[in-house]
Parts: sequence; C-alpha cells; structure tokens
Amino acid sequence: MIAVIADDFTGAAELAGLGLRYGLRVEIDSNGIENSDAELLIIATDTRSMTSEKAYNEVKRITEELIKSNVLWIYKKTDSVLRGHVLTELKAMLEATNKDKVLLVPSNPAYGRLIKNGTYYINNTPVHLTGFADDPEYSLLTSNVLEILGDINGLQAYLVTKKNDAIVNGVAIAEVSSINDLDYWAEKVNQDIIPAGASGFFSSLLKVKGFNQVHTANQKIKFGKKFLFICGSAFSQGRIAVEEAKMKGAKVCEMPDDVFYDRPPKEKHFKEWVKDTINAFKSNSKVIVEINQPVVKKPDFARRLRIEIAKLVEEVIDKVEVDELFIDGGATVYAISKQLNMSKFLPCQEIAPGVIRMKVDNRPNFHLTIKPGSYLWPDEIWKFD
Repeated sequence: MIAVIADDFTGAAELAGLGLRYGLRVEIDSNGIENSDAELLIIATDTRSMTSEKAYNEVKRITEELIKSNVLWIYKKTDSVLRGHVLTELKAMLEATNKDKVLLVPSNPAYGRLIKNGTYYINNTPVHLTGFADDPEYSLLTSNVLEILGDINGLQAYLVTKKNDAIVNGVAIAEVSSINDLDYWAEKVNQDIIPAGASGFFSSLLKVKGFNQVHTANQKIKFGKKFLFICGSAFSQGRIAVEEAKMKGAKVCEMPDDVFYDRPPKEKHFKEWVKDTINAFKSNSKVIVEINQPVVKKPDFARRLRIEIAKLVEEVIDKVEVDELFIDGGATVYAISKQLNMSKFLPCQEIAPGVIRMKVDNRPNFHLTIKPGSYLWPDEIWKFD
C-alpha cells in the first residue's frame, strides 16, 4: 500500500484522481487508518485549519500508525502554494520516521505554478499578486518561498536547483520550471528522503516507480437527477461559475446577511435559508448554495461559516433526495463530511484534473464531487436541461 497524508480534503481527492489514472484501488479516509485493501490509501486531515500544535500531533500520530501498518512509502501532500503548517507537519513526519531529509516540491507546472529563483509564480505572476492574497485564513503577502514557509526551531529549509541539487538534512525546496523538472526530482527520492509537495510531484513519483497511466481525466459521467452545489470558497473562480450558472437558469440560494454576520435574528433567517433551498428543488434539478459576501480575513470567522453551511446541507439532504453533492474548498468539504458523518470515500471518477467524484461508504446512490477552490468546475457540470 502507498499512503498519503493530505492537509486538506480537496488535496486528498486530487491525488486520489491520480491514483485512478494509474489504475490503483483508491480509498480516502478522514478518520485515520482503518482496515483497507486499497493500493493507495489517502488520509484526509483538516490540519490546515488546526492550530500548529494540533497539526503536529495529528500528523505524527498518523505517520506512526502508517509505519506500524508496513506501508510501501508515504507521501506528504501539501498545499501547492504552501498555505498551512507545512514545516510543522514535515517536522512531525521526520520525528515519527527517524529520518533527516525532506524533498518538498510544491510546484505544479501543469497549472502554471512554478518556483524560480526562490520566487513562487502562478502563470508568470508572483503568487502574492494573485487571489491567494485574499485567502481568509492564509493570506499570501509575499512570493518568496522561504518567507512563505517561515521558520521553525530545529528544522532548516533551503532551496535546491538542478545545478545545486545536494539534498542534506532539513527540508529541501526544489525549484521547478517544467514537468521534466518534476521527473528529475522524483529520481532523487530514496528511502532516506520523505517526498512531499503537490499533485504533479506525486504523479512523477508514481511514474518513476514504474506505474503506468491506464486512464485519462475528462471522463464522461452519467450523473444523477438532483444536484446540490456548495460554493464554499472565497476564490473568484467559484463565484464566476455561480454567475454563469445563474445565466443558465440555476437557482442560487445565498447565505442571509444575519447568518453571515452572526447577528439576531440569525436563527430565523437560517431556517428561511434552509426552507428556500429545499423549495428550490421543486422547480430546479440543480440548486446552488453560496455565501456571496465580502472576504473576512479571520480564521474563526471562516470556520463558523463552514459550520453554518454544513448544518444547512444536513437539513436539506434530510428533506430532499439529493443524488449529487458538489463542493469546492477543502475545509468546507471536511466540515460537511463531519456534519453528515461521512468518513470513508471511494473515488470512482476523475471528471477533470483535481475534480473527483466519489462514492460514500454507507450512502448508496449518492455521489460527492469536490475540487479545490482555486480550480474551475468543468463545463459539462453546468449543462442544464
């Protein structure tokens, strides 16, 4: 078994899609390690939304359990633009495995995400000049990779290039300008090095280790009848998609102001929001729930909003036989899955890179499709009858 520890749910799903592409039996679990016959087991944590101390303890615990289960190798999935407790979680893995070296490759050239001369770029724009500067929990105010990562006692982070590729103790952050560079760094990984980073590096590792692609993304899917879309991300791509869906006739149910700002009469307006969403299915097969409010850069504020959305989804699904649940934003996925008591997921289709459709254990005839907030939904999802 290959194991992955992911710091958010959409990152876990993205790697699950790659596993499907390479013909592996894939399972995602958010409760930790349970009996599994998967060839690729992905532990979806929510450590990006935890405190640094909790994230450290969770990753160390999971790593120690994986070591006891004799997995083939462990990959640490990080955010591609290094949001979250990246160094803290890598330190936890180093201590749990008694290793000294990490090779961190967060770049993803397929999405225009590159590290050059110590600077992170997205489509040739420094990352701090993109929408990631508005992330409510991890606003990126610099594009210097070492500054984004920050400092942590007892762990050195440093840059490596193809001209200076010596991987010594600590966390080596590889500069990447192309997919060939990902393959180059994948060849450098041995049993003494913990591999970490984004989906592109994981794909190169599978290739280097002898796995072959047997499927492609962009599979044709026969969807169910009733769709519930949850737009939980602050990124503009999600909001643009909602505006396009409105033009195609979708019913959009926006979070009321009093629920957003947590002010009276919040409960009354929350119940009205739930009722409106349920009633929307009487005349629409596809219903969208979104926040549509200003971005508030406060982690506690963002967490409360996710809980409100999760509670709404629970009440709607209790009244409406929803066949397809679509969610963008990893932390939102995690909150909803916990509210609905969903912990074991069986990825079945990669609709597009990063957009993964899954069966949910103990929920027959129900599918969950998720994607990162910064990715676009494929056009076919927005086709309306």
